[in-house]
Amino acid sequence: DPKDGALLDLNSTAKGVLLLSNVSLTDLEKIPGGVFVGITNEQDNNTELIGAMVYNTNIKTGRGLYVWTGAQWTRFKIDGNFDPFVPGEVGELKDPRDGETYYTGNFGPAGIWMLENLRYVPKAEEGYEHNGTSNSTDIEDKYYAYPGATGSYNTGTAETGWDKSWGVLYNWPGATNGRNTSDNEGDKDYITDKHPRIQGICPDDWHLPSDMEGSDLEEVIANDAGVLYSTAGAADWDDEWRTVDNGYRGTHGKKMKTNGTSKPADEGGFAALLVGRVLNSNRSSWGSTYFWASSSGTTAQAWYRDLTSSNEGVYRYRLGYKSGLHSVRCKKD
Repeated sequence: DPKDGALLDLNSTAKGVLLLSNVSLTDLEKIPGGVFVGITNEQDNNTELIGAMVYNTNIKTGRGLYVWTGAQWTRFKIDGNFDPFVPGEVGELKDPRDGETYYTGNFGPAGIWMLENLRYVPKAEEGYEHNGTSNSTDIEDKYYAYPGATGSYNTGTAETGWDKSWGVLYNWPGATNGRNTSDNEGDKDYITDKHPRIQGICPDDWHLPSDMEGSDLEEVIANDAGVLYSTAGAADWDDEWRTVDNGYRGTHGKKMKTNGTSKPADEGGFAALLVGRVLNSNRSSWGSTYFWASSSGTTAQAWYRDLTSSNEGVYRYRLGYKSGLHSVRCKKD
């Protein structure tokens, strides 16, 4: 029998429509008191409400459709998608190529980004070679390697001591999947033009972000008041930095990395891990991290960004070694 006072009153000409209660769930293991008829305190009548369905409006716990299992609220997910209009919301991406899942975050006007380093291990038939020497200067040779704090690179399927959370390192031809081989495809007017979108090593419907998109992301994180993406307040941001290179800019870099004030990935932070890179045949710079952009500077140069434990800013420059192996974060189309 229904609880005393329970009522379902449908009065509509629409077919197959049921408007669910809009509820702000602050704790996915509790029933909010006062929301349901006859329920006045949290945790009351857990089993009697099994199957209750609501639409959660709380961004921090994740907007969407939830059902009460008797112990927690469980969210319905469709292909890992989520409301694309809510900044700060955390979603999931499942890479169909290898089944790996990644946290993704909505950065408002800067779009939706992966909150973890790409860890896709490309196959030989895709034209990639597992090579950590980074000696080749040919802009069409596609290499990948595994980051690590100690040890040397090997030619096996995985690096000894490799942690998946570190992701995989790719040289620039590998990151772009050989797409951007010209000396000017990514070097158009930075303010007024964007070069063609390049999927590169990223999954379908995602792409390797351009240099301009990297600055868009920085600006959003810098201006965040410490609510959505980090635990710190707004940092300094100067729009002129979009055209300034070869130096650390601002203090917002601390809000983007795990040893700074970034929220963890599962809470919507960019959460950069300082896993180093491969340059000139050497694994180096553990305590820093480098992210490729899809934008080319010259035949020999490509844009990148660098975060390090010793500086609160973000370094933006054109690397003269497209053969260097860096991390990749993909952006949703």
